[in-house]
Amino acid sequence: MVAGCYLWGALVAGYISLLVAVEEQEQKVPSLKHSLTTPLIKVEDDDALLTCVVKNQGNFTLMWKKAAKEKAGNKILTANMERITSDERLKIMHEDGGQVYVLVVRNVTIRDAGMYICELNSDPPLRSFHELKVLSATLQPPVPTESSVVTGATVSTKDSVEVWGYSTERPVDHDFSPCCAARNISTVCQGFCKLKNILDGNTGVNPSDCEEEFPDIVSCMADGRNHMPCCVEAGIPEVCTDLCRGEYTVQTDNIKSMFSCSAYTAPTLACIAAGIETLPKQPQGFSAEALNDTSIRLHWLPPAKTDHLTQSYRVNVTYLQFLSPVFSVKVDTSKAKEIYPPNSALHGIPRGKTEFIINGLEKFSLYEVSMWAENKDGGKSLSTYDIKIVTHMEGDSGDPEPLESPTLPNIRSCCISNNVTHAKCVDKFCDPRNVASTQLTDLMICAPWDTEMFQCLADGKDHTPCCAAKRLPPLCQELCSGNVTDINFKYFRCLSYMNELSSCMLEGYGVLPSRPVNFRFSNLQTTFGILHWDKPDTLGDTVVDYVVKYQRITPDTGKTMSVEHAKSPFILENLDSASTYEVFVEPVNNIGTGEASTRIVFRTASRKIEDLLDSVNPYNQSSCCLKSGMKPECLPLCSYDANISEVKSLARLCADEFSKVVRCAAGGRDHLPCCARRGVPNNCQPLCQAVHQASTGADFLQCLPNIGQIITCYEEGTTKLPPPIKDFKAVSVQDGIVVLTWQVDDLNGTFNTAHFEVYYKLVEENSTGSTVFESDQQINTTVPIVKIPDLETGKKYRFFVVSRNLKGTSLPSSIVTVNVSSEAWNGTSISGASSPPHLLEVDSHSATWLQFAWNPPAITHPEDVLKYRLYYQQVSANLSKFDMVETDVTTVQLTGLTPNTQYALYSTALIVTKDTKIESTPSETLIAWTDPAFPAFVEAPTIHPINMVTEGSSMTVLCIAMGTPLPTVTLYINGHPLRSEITRHMVTMVHNVTSDMGHVSCYADNGYGTPMIASRKITISRAPTLSAPASTTVMNDDVLVLQCKVDAFPAPTMAIFRDSDLKQSMMSDDRISITARGDEEDMATFYLSMEIAKVNQSDGQTYYCHANNTLGANSAPMLVNVTDQPLPVMNVTQCCLQQNVSADCLDICAFSIDFDMMIRKPQCIPQFSLMMSCASDGSDH
Repeated sequence: MVAGCYLWGALVAGYISLLVAVEEQEQKVPSLKHSLTTPLIKVEDDDALLTCVVKNQGNFTLMWKKAAKEKAGNKILTANMERITSDERLKIMHEDGGQVYVLVVRNVTIRDAGMYICELNSDPPLRSFHELKVLSATLQPPVPTESSVVTGATVSTKDSVEVWGYSTERPVDHDFSPCCAARNISTVCQGFCKLKNILDGNTGVNPSDCEEEFPDIVSCMADGRNHMPCCVEAGIPEVCTDLCRGEYTVQTDNIKSMFSCSAYTAPTLACIAAGIETLPKQPQGFSAEALNDTSIRLHWLPPAKTDHLTQSYRVNVTYLQFLSPVFSVKVDTSKAKEIYPPNSALHGIPRGKTEFIINGLEKFSLYEVSMWAENKDGGKSLSTYDIKIVTHMEGDSGDPEPLESPTLPNIRSCCISNNVTHAKCVDKFCDPRNVASTQLTDLMICAPWDTEMFQCLADGKDHTPCCAAKRLPPLCQELCSGNVTDINFKYFRCLSYMNELSSCMLEGYGVLPSRPVNFRFSNLQTTFGILHWDKPDTLGDTVVDYVVKYQRITPDTGKTMSVEHAKSPFILENLDSASTYEVFVEPVNNIGTGEASTRIVFRTASRKIEDLLDSVNPYNQSSCCLKSGMKPECLPLCSYDANISEVKSLARLCADEFSKVVRCAAGGRDHLPCCARRGVPNNCQPLCQAVHQASTGADFLQCLPNIGQIITCYEEGTTKLPPPIKDFKAVSVQDGIVVLTWQVDDLNGTFNTAHFEVYYKLVEENSTGSTVFESDQQINTTVPIVKIPDLETGKKYRFFVVSRNLKGTSLPSSIVTVNVSSEAWNGTSISGASSPPHLLEVDSHSATWLQFAWNPPAITHPEDVLKYRLYYQQVSANLSKFDMVETDVTTVQLTGLTPNTQYALYSTALIVTKDTKIESTPSETLIAWTDPAFPAFVEAPTIHPINMVTEGSSMTVLCIAMGTPLPTVTLYINGHPLRSEITRHMVTMVHNVTSDMGHVSCYADNGYGTPMIASRKITISRAPTLSAPASTTVMNDDVLVLQCKVDAFPAPTMAIFRDSDLKQSMMSDDRISITARGDEEDMATFYLSMEIAKVNQSDGQTYYCHANNTLGANSAPMLVNVTDQPLPVMNVTQCCLQQNVSADCLDICAFSIDFDMMIRKPQCIPQFSLMMSCASDGSDH
């Protein structure tokens, strides 16, 4: 039998060698053709396994490399089994003599993405290419490849520095750590405050951990300078220039925030580094004040340390609208702007100035002002923030310069004269302005002088009424009276009222201004209102400025907001429409804040219906998706505000629906100009014209890093561009003349469609669907009907129509193809069809099936319900009729085909309506072969780790099979099927390995020839487990034999001990013999035996069998009883009677247990345990 197995193995090996020779056409020629080269997509922290299969390796070395820039060369990772790279996450799975080298990359990161090369150093070298794509766990944009080139980047020269493939004239370095520290950037995130750290990847922290602080970090990075001109010159698209302006756009889960600017990081940072040395910083402390009804005064400070870069300043003053001087009347903003439209004026100011007055403004009008610095070359700083300011009403003017505030009582001298000796107590409690910042420790330290301090602080006045009005507790009001006898722990609760106490003291001194008078508002709009007040009656001439405080009351309560340095008239802006607010004003002089004004409660205006309508997109994307037949569960994708998390979760379920998502999102509009402006890569730009081409990279998921730019263009375009036409058809065909009509989707003029453009072309015999947008001639019309004369009779023409307005065009929605002759026309209208599917290709193939894929039509209406037909026939059959399959998706598998046979195929698209199916013209014709059939062959499984698979751990099993068609590979563990897959290489991770998993088999069957199985026996490493007799009885002078069975691997060290502490081991001598042996068939089974001759009473004790290996240790007790008398013979029948065994079953207990008789009496089986207790004679067997 064994000889027969070897003979069969030899026959199979010989057959496989012959098969390899046929496939390679030349025996012993190295080959990598069986390597698994399908792109591998992993999520961060997954493990990636890249499989390379080398046949006839010989003495050549197989290397794994990672593709890099040509200048640097590919990076060698491994050579045969050796790891060359220092990255310990990489290892090779390979078995000596095997053909498979699996590169394992553990815990992949975004930077592991790229092209990996399996290379055999033969002559010439053989290479297979394996692409690894890594998706961020949060779907962040992937890191660009090292070969990324930025449009507009210059070529590197010997005087330039190259950073991430981008050349710059100077090193990219800029340390803005002091700014970060001033902005309280956390220590862990300050690594981002040096450009060199960012470029070197040495920030020391994951960027996602610092995203909340990026707005401040980026603001510091730009350093108040306008780097936009440099960024534009470097070819950075508008959507990626936020860093050039010192801004940071936080990426949220919203799909419109999903855009990739990583390819432009290097030129952006280079521009910033260059600008830091040449551009001026923005002016500091910019403020504006209305002087009178026609003038405003601006004030600023020059930028610190960089004023030498400033040549001049520019001020931009923008008139927004006039305001109503009648307080009960508001101005209609839209009408105001029609009467007197907004306009701007620029003012130049020489360097050295810090103040500028603008005259000649409109009375009581709203203006917006900002300013920036410029250098001698025209380089600019960033603009300051915009300030809105209101000129005074006619005849009014601003307050004069404030007078000196009254003098405070000399509380400090009072305290010192009353023997308050602690300096900190004098500072804290003897200055009413400092009392507000009192802390618990201050009260405790200064308690010995409490009477003196509060008596001096009161200055001989009782401030209790003020404190009571401010709702201080009665106990705390004692502090306001100045009569304090003893400060104890009860007064600690007054710490939270110290600010009010300080205010009452200052108010009682008569040094603070009273409340502003005549507080009122005017020109209340949806988002702003104008506040007015007059100076206080008391000490109004000492007021420096005012604080405006306001709070939203309805529809919900908001936080109290404060605006400092306010002057009347004051614009209160950034309000919510249709909301109620409470507002008051407090005067401020050099001493402190005076009494608050009366409180005004007002309600902002509601938005007009027209405004609300303007904010709603007139295009209904969800309706389009429903009409196009999208699955209901995929409808969340049909929104310009879809979430990335939804895209991720629905990607697999809705894989066939993304072409509909793209069509409906585009809405039949041509968004290509917008996409080009926003920096959408060329390979993704077809999506901007609703062309979904997975085979060329214009695929929704492949373009996910740039989908935010595309979706933004979709949303903008569907509000501005004209919609596509509908129901396009030829209603009359005569010799040389065609009349075309269509329906307009802009009847109410929402999109201001200007005219329609009709394109047409003579159809050549060999034209294909790839030329559908080409045309020879064009006619424009303003009505949805056109007559086209002067065509060639008897020739085929193709027509399509687009709508146009001032913003752009729609996309064509269908194609009418007509034979221009009266004879060919049957008198009924010819409806437009979609363009044909294009780029038909073989997706995968085998001996009995072919998988085809194609791209959807480039021209179709977004609401069309599409189906597809694939026509095919054997070329050798010479049949005129094609077989056909119909499908809803852009891929289909033809099964049941003949091996090694040539087939001809083409596809069409159908627009499906309730009553009709309108079929497109055919796509290009494709010729495809099925593979020849070869029986399945499988190698013995490869197991990792090779040396030691530990019980309870995991092991990786690799099954490698050959054969055509692709075989079904099944993994068996101990004869039980664990997993099956149709593949050539199946990698299985087996978790929680148990000790009995000794046989691992790989089985392959493809329906041709005899199925094949290859097995490998493994021994699972485990700690020892022991089996030993718990109790043994032996007669005096007899021979005692104890045997302990050990299950362990690797081989254990075994011994027998007298004591449980394992210190007194048994040794062989004249009377004692100890032997150990292993099982010949089971590498994990061992036996340890001890034989003692002429046993005596001293041998009766408990012995301990002990075994240990590298994985653990174990012991088993063995009790030995030595007796002088033989054991009594038990009367089993009598014992059964005593155990109440039924009379019908007593004959089974005749001497021992008669099992044959029990089988004949099944009614006795329930009493089996009683009978066995008698038969066991009380011993532990």
